[in-house]
Amino acid sequence: MSIRGVLNGILLLTLTLTALLIPVTPVQSAASPQQVLLLYDSLAKGTTKEGNVTELQRLLAAYSMKVTLRSLDQYEQGMLNHYSKVIMVRNAADILITNKFYVEDWEHYQGQYLHIGYSPPASLTKKLQLTTDVMYDANPDLQIGQFSGISLQVQDMLYIAGSQGTQSLGKLIFQDDSLQTPYAVSKEAAAYVPYFEQGNVSALAMGYVLKDWLHINATPKVYLAIKEIYPFSDLGLLTETAERLYQVGIPFLASVRPVFSNTDYPAMQRYLVAIKRVQSNNGSILVNAPIAMHSTSTSNMDHSLQVKMNAFINLLVHNKIGPLGIGAQMHWAYDKEYSEAGMGFFDSVILYPDENVDYMEQSNTSKSFPSSLYSVPIDFLQDLQTSNNVMPELPMDTVITVDMPKDKEELEGMLKMLEQYWVSFADYKQEKHEVVTDVNTITSSEGVISINGQPLSLNYTPETVNSDYRYTEEQKKSFTTLFNIQNQFFIVAIMISLLLFGGLMIIGYRLYRKKYLK
Repeated sequence: MSIRGVLNGILLLTLTLTALLIPVTPVQSAASPQQVLLLYDSLAKGTTKEGNVTELQRLLAAYSMKVTLRSLDQYEQGMLNHYSKVIMVRNAADILITNKFYVEDWEHYQGQYLHIGYSPPASLTKKLQLTTDVMYDANPDLQIGQFSGISLQVQDMLYIAGSQGTQSLGKLIFQDDSLQTPYAVSKEAAAYVPYFEQGNVSALAMGYVLKDWLHINATPKVYLAIKEIYPFSDLGLLTETAERLYQVGIPFLASVRPVFSNTDYPAMQRYLVAIKRVQSNNGSILVNAPIAMHSTSTSNMDHSLQVKMNAFINLLVHNKIGPLGIGAQMHWAYDKEYSEAGMGFFDSVILYPDENVDYMEQSNTSKSFPSSLYSVPIDFLQDLQTSNNVMPELPMDTVITVDMPKDKEELEGMLKMLEQYWVSFADYKQEKHEVVTDVNTITSSEGVISINGQPLSLNYTPETVNSDYRYTEEQKKSFTTLFNIQNQFFIVAIMISLLLFGGLMIIGYRLYRKKYLK
């Protein structure tokens, strides 16, 4: 063998060993979230369009989008350059775009664009060959996806009068005027929706539009969740609710309120036992976001949320309960403190509509989650009545929410309504979820919940809670022994004194009889 061959062999062997010794970098399982810039001209407060921007935020969250929200007045130069997806909401027909930075940047924008409402830009109008008109006191029927015959009542409805070379998304049928028009149209990376409001089925239609525009192909699922579960709820009724749902074959989620103090009290132990019984009846446990109370003063802000949530999750795990996600109002995802300290343990979330907005550290950019459910109340089913009561497929993962029944009558009413609509509810723990604390990792996949890699048994073993609990610590006592000795001494002294006094009385009585009763 030549010297060159020997050297080549040594070089090849060296390279092989080097490659084997280099550590393998693990592949990231979850891709970075897609980002969307959401712009609006007005929040339309006091009009029928009020709340549509917030509703759009919830819909985008259901598709795991990371959203940056800005009004046109807040737009900064160059922002469009950082986003490949932009949504514009124009709620006011009489507001002109005066932000010169946006006007200049728009001329060079080449990414995806979705326009909602009035005044579509000239370039979009040209691309879609678009014309619009307004129908007053409109009462059209909406047809989109697998839904049809859903009635809308709109005071002033902007609609698509014409377009060419576009894909139609949904249909509006105006019975009185014998008019049919697309709900939305799209072409390549551009789309236009003339009408969108919060609180009616146009939110469902917008879900279909977003699914198409974002190129989402995943098959959506529908879940059932019970909300408003507290330690002071009727825990017997909670258990009965879980058992009844299990008997009719409905998997469900239970969104339980956390407890941060007095967790060793019997009442808390009974709460944990009830949650465990819910889990054993095919209920998946979610931690509901606590009611956050804080001072408006920066110096007095309470930053203990992360420690408290960490302790509560660990308490659940200690009691063989495996929480799989968190339920919170939507504004929590737009708050730096809440999203990290409160929601940072979870990769799965239900975002409920905002009721009491109370920011601690507001952010314009949302926290996104790999699993995020769009929530609607159970009354939503009534607005989607079909001829055979079979629920068609919704565009995104959706959770039907019901409040914890207050009595058996409400429980029966809830069960009757669920039986009335043929909804195929999915089992939450069949999907992948992960919750991580300082000492525990809870995961689920294909119906199995694991804690630190070990499968969690969902069977329930009856437990008895000891009500004989000392609610206050016994005070430390001083001089106890001394006082005991002193007490015993006085008792003996008193007894001796009584005996002496009794003896003297007897002697005196006898002397008295001798002297005077002879």
